[in-house]
Amino acid sequence: MKLRVMLFLCCMIHAQSGDATLTIYKDGTALIKQPVTWTATKGKSVITWNKLPASIQRDTPFLNLDGATVMSQRFNDKVFSSADYFMDLKGQKISVKPNDGKLVTGLLLEINQNSVSITNRNGILTFNREELAYMGAANKVPNPVFKPYLSWDIQSSKSGSLKGELVYKSKNFTWSTVYRIKMTDEIHGELIAEAVIDNASDLDFAGARLQLVEGNLNKLSGGRRPQKNTAAMAARVSTGQAMTREELGDYHIYPLKDVHNLQAKESITVRMYGPLNVKYKKTYVFENSERRQKEEPLEVKIALKNTESNGLGIPLPDGKIELYTYSGKGGLEYIGADKMGQVPKGQSTEITSGRAFDVVGNRKVLNYDRQRKSEEAVIEIKVTNARSENVDVLLVEHINGDWIIKDESLDYLKKDASTIHFPLILNAGETKNVYYTYRKEWK
Repeated sequence: MKLRVMLFLCCMIHAQSGDATLTIYKDGTALIKQPVTWTATKGKSVITWNKLPASIQRDTPFLNLDGATVMSQRFNDKVFSSADYFMDLKGQKISVKPNDGKLVTGLLLEINQNSVSITNRNGILTFNREELAYMGAANKVPNPVFKPYLSWDIQSSKSGSLKGELVYKSKNFTWSTVYRIKMTDEIHGELIAEAVIDNASDLDFAGARLQLVEGNLNKLSGGRRPQKNTAAMAARVSTGQAMTREELGDYHIYPLKDVHNLQAKESITVRMYGPLNVKYKKTYVFENSERRQKEEPLEVKIALKNTESNGLGIPLPDGKIELYTYSGKGGLEYIGADKMGQVPKGQSTEITSGRAFDVVGNRKVLNYDRQRKSEEAVIEIKVTNARSENVDVLLVEHINGDWIIKDESLDYLKKDASTIHFPLILNAGETKNVYYTYRKEWK
């Protein structure tokens, strides 16, 4: 045991606290590749590494070495704890001092969160822990451990400096995408995509190379649920397009071009794409079903097709998308946000920005007749455009069962077994009424 302690003291790794590579995933974990060096003698020795985040996944570390063989690896998480220390002193002499009393000495009988009990010549004494100024013991703690550490038994073919790479996974690292569209008119805008990277761990990384992975990886379930980190994070913003894109098997990986100092409890924001000049289609949607009657502003939907002709044609990670437009005085104003899923190249996405104040729909059931084996309803939908521009409107109607449409005043599109669409254009200041009858029959 003494030999091991001597080696522990003499063969500590001279850590490169920086230069790590962090590959960060959407599931809240990161793969960390940390270069390490140390000085070792020929033959057997023990090396250690203690610059680890508390959220390290204990079964993941492994060490790659040049010029040496790893014989075994240990993970020591026995960090000094005063609670554990005093629990081990049961039956031994300790001292306690009440806030407004004298020092009392005796044998420790019991200790818990609320109280401490000792025995001496005066009998058994119990103290409320909140009323104690301190507790003490004569026992010394040999070689206390203040942080978890890894140690390895290695076999080296020569003396001198050895280099290696420690690889492990850790929780408390996340990244997300924030898109911002500045809408210059009804069909054109400017898109910026930024990545927000969070280090919610307790370890600083200096000069780190960062890589972001988009895609859902399979992982084993079970184990302890990580505690929610509620600490406030500092935020820094890096301007300019700071990353490239590569493929990682079935996933996409975004390596950042520059190295970054990513401190504990900090988030940084870096540019992914943009500014890109994009095209989109704005549609005002009024969605209803069967006998529903209502009057309300229409939803504003923005359809964005991920093609080169629309200024895109690039893999878009999932994330939050914020919409802005210019006011009459030229200032930029916020007009809504939505969640956008992954959009592969060539696919489309639809974003809801909110409801239009000046485009209103009114739906009524004019007649409803239900018989023992049939049902029929006459529907009226009125849409008013009080804007000074023409607008594209889409009426979405959901009808369940075995149905037919008749007496429609406007051509419709059957989207699926329970949905029909009425697309129309409303001129500025125009109101239109759409009528149709649906009929259902059953045996």
